[in-house]
Amino acid sequence: MVNRINSTRVIIAAVVAGVTANLILGASSLFWRALSDIPTEVLLCYRILASFFTLAVLVLMIGQCRNFISALTFERTLYHLGAALLIAINWGTFVWSSINGHVLETGIGYLIAPFVAIGIGALVLKEYLSKICRLAMAVIFFGVVLLLFNSAELKPLIYFSIGISWGCYAYVKKISKLDALFGLVLETAFLSVAICFFISTSDFSLAFEPTLPIESRLLVLGCGLISMLPLWLFSFSAKNLSLSVMGFFQFILPITQISIALFFYRQVLSVNTAICFSLILAALLFIVYESFLRTEKLNKIDS
Repeated sequence: MVNRINSTRVIIAAVVAGVTANLILGASSLFWRALSDIPTEVLLCYRILASFFTLAVLVLMIGQCRNFISALTFERTLYHLGAALLIAINWGTFVWSSINGHVLETGIGYLIAPFVAIGIGALVLKEYLSKICRLAMAVIFFGVVLLLFNSAELKPLIYFSIGISWGCYAYVKKISKLDALFGLVLETAFLSVAICFFISTSDFSLAFEPTLPIESRLLVLGCGLISMLPLWLFSFSAKNLSLSVMGFFQFILPITQISIALFFYRQVLSVNTAICFSLILAALLFIVYESFLRTEKLNKIDS
C-alpha cells in the first residue's frame, strides 16, 4: 500500500514536472529577447557556463559528488557527450531565434521533434510502427514538405535545427541510465571546457560592452536557472513516465511558442503555415493517442 502511494506521488510529480518544463521552455523566448543587447554567441556561452555553475553548486550542496563520479562509465560519458552537442545546437538556435523574432519557427521545430524521435526509434531500435502511426508519420512528412516549399516567410534551417536536435536529445536522455541531474552536469561540463579552450586559443571575449544596461547585466545571472530548471524537470519527467504519457506534453511547448510568436512578437501566420501546423498537430495527436491506448491495453493484460 505504501509503495503504491509513493509510486502515485512520483507519477503526479513527474506529470507536473513535464508540464512545467514545457511551459517554462516555451515562455523563455521572452527572457532571451530581453537580453538582445548581448551578442548571441556571448549569451550562449554565459548560458552554458552559468548552467554548469548552478548545477555544480547544487551537486556539492546535496553531497552527491562521489555518487556522480561513481556513476560515470565510458558508455554513459559518450551518450552525454552527444547530448551536450545536441543541446548546444538547440540552445544556440533558440537564443538567436528569440532575439531575432523567429519564434514561430522554433515552435514548429519543437512540433516536429517527436517525429524525429519516433523515426530514430523505428530506424535504430527497430520499434514497431502501427498502420495508424505510419500514416500519421506520412502526414507529418507531407506537412513539413509543404512548409519547406510554400512558407517562404519561415526559415527552414531554424525549425530543422530545433526539431532534429531536440528530438535526438529526448532519445538520448531516454536511453541513458545516468541520473537526470548527473547527466546535465556532465553535458554542461563538456560544453564549459570547450568554451574555456576556445577562449584561451582565440581572440573571443565574454566581456560586456561598457554601454550595456545594468538590467541586462543582472538578467544574465538568471541564465543558469532559466536553462537548467526546465531541462532537469524534463529529465525527471522522462525517467518516471512512459513515452506514451510524455507524448502528450509534446504539444505544450510548441503551442506556447507559437502563441508567443503571434501575440508578443507579432509574427504573421500564413494560411499555408496554419494548414501545415494543423496537419502536423493532428497527426501527432493520433500517434500519441494510439500509443496511449496500446499502453493501456498492455497494462490491462499484465494485471
